[in-house]
Amino acid sequence: MEATLDLKSLTAEQKKELAQQLKEEERVAKEALKANKETLQQLTEEVIDNNIDFFVTSQESVEKSILKLFDEVQAIIDARVETFGIDKKEQDSHTLTKNDGSASIKIGWNIKSTFNGTESAGIQKIKQFMSSLAGENENEKLLMQFLNIALKTDVQGNYNPKKVRELNTMRERANNELFNEGMDIINSAMIDIRTSMYARGYKMVTRDSISKRVEFSFSIK
Repeated sequence: MEATLDLKSLTAEQKKELAQQLKEEERVAKEALKANKETLQQLTEEVIDNNIDFFVTSQESVEKSILKLFDEVQAIIDARVETFGIDKKEQDSHTLTKNDGSASIKIGWNIKSTFNGTESAGIQKIKQFMSSLAGENENEKLLMQFLNIALKTDVQGNYNPKKVRELNTMRERANNELFNEGMDIINSAMIDIRTSMYARGYKMVTRDSISKRVEFSFSIK
């Protein structure tokens, strides 16, 4: 049976000694925790120092290679425009593939969608349409679909362009002019901004007599 300590039975001197003992144990525990944190931080910095330079150097090399690739591909883009008689210059991506399919490179721009500030008028029309659906069971389900898809804002009060854009898939089911007008306004207010350049692709390589597809993906600001 584990013994228990009755504090009431201790003298003032014993209580003082016990308090000092507890204080010392607390000090030792704090120092041990501090030492562990310092050791952890030291190990963290060693791992960073042992590896960071490779990634920094590689990033610089990748950036130069992507810029060089974009520059060289421009001649191909111009030739495609002239050869096929279509405007490909404003495309967000271009793909180059070898005839045998053994290697392919795709270059382009990562896109971020946003609004120009006039989307609220379209959102209002969508909400008016949804309000008209209230009161019927099946239509109430449709109303909830619309609400869950897009018409929520973030903490800054902004609508999610990607989610709002998904409302386009509901046009046929909605079959409503007010809804279509709202979507037309929203689509006109949406802007796709090029945020960064990327290079992706693959190459078929043979390693240890085994052929495999090696893929890559890099992007730069």
